[in-house]
Amino acid sequence: MPTYANDSTMKRYYQTLDDSGLFQRMQHDDPQAFEEIYTRYFLKLSNTAFKRLQDREMTEEIVQELFVNLWLKRHRLPELKNPESYLQTLLRNAVIDWFRAQARQDGFAAEMLAQPDRQIINATEQHILYTDLQQAYESTVGQLPEKCRQVYALHQKGQSVAEIADQLQIAPKTVESHLLKAQQTLRYLLKEYSAVAVALLVSF
Repeated sequence: MPTYANDSTMKRYYQTLDDSGLFQRMQHDDPQAFEEIYTRYFLKLSNTAFKRLQDREMTEEIVQELFVNLWLKRHRLPELKNPESYLQTLLRNAVIDWFRAQARQDGFAAEMLAQPDRQIINATEQHILYTDLQQAYESTVGQLPEKCRQVYALHQKGQSVAEIADQLQIAPKTVESHLLKAQQTLRYLLKEYSAVAVALLVSF
């Protein structure tokens, strides 16, 4: 890497690197590459998380922890073809873990442990409710308009907005519009079910 005259020149250099280049440098213990990744994606990931959590303090905590873990585990990262998609997957998993923790705190697990005589009954009831929700979810996805359903299905598989736009030959804004419509439709049609359960199924 060339010698830089000052910090601003070095900063501009890192800004010219693509995501893959930044991740490679970060994996080789380059803190400035990590700083640039943080700058590029902190706000984007925070906005995505807030749409699901509706809690700014928890959003900031989750995203900050994501980046801390990213740096700590930098030597064990897989080969990344799409770093942004990888970050979005990390975020999605973190948000799901938060919802699961909330469900436990709401007392569902504690109640089952406190009433061992009803453990089998409760487990059966929860299995039935989950099965009903899964069937309702799949049925609702099937009711989405064709293009909207295609976009949502690809996004569920982990593809980024840019990748979906390229594959379907549509504008990224159109992809975002389809995703928003799919999420709003699914949440509305599944509103009779637990908000936590729906959140675990409906991806952002």
